[in-house]
Amino acid sequence: MVFPQPTCQISVFLENRAGIVADLCSALTEKKINIIGMTVLDTIDIGTLRLVVDDVKGAKNVLKEVGAAYVEVPVVTVRIPNSPGAFARIARKFSDAGINIEYMYATALSGMEASLGVFRVSDAQAALDIEISS
Repeated sequence: MVFPQPTCQISVFLENRAGIVADLCSALTEKKINIIGMTVLDTIDIGTLRLVVDDVKGAKNVLKEVGAAYVEVPVVTVRIPNSPGAFARIARKFSDAGINIEYMYATALSGMEASLGVFRVSDAQAALDIEISS
């Protein structure tokens, strides 16, 4: 697979309370929707759950069923080798192209070859034109 790849992230706005993330993840599981990437940001009253899933349409239906507010956000995914300097090289390629990284999330376990980084950037189309070897 060639990276970066375009994808859609769903940002869900949730009450900041115990169990809300578990409830939403369970609702997605019941519809056989796989969560590929996820991060949760908190404020005092509201949390923002950022999701990348394998079935965006299905996830949006689940969110409508449970009455959750959400927005779709274009993001790009990048395979990041699990080695020192890998993120720096990717960040530099974006920077050299004049693309700002607004936020990103990724992780890899020790011994894994790579992780999948989800990037919200200032110009997703320009980011897709950058060659990033994995």
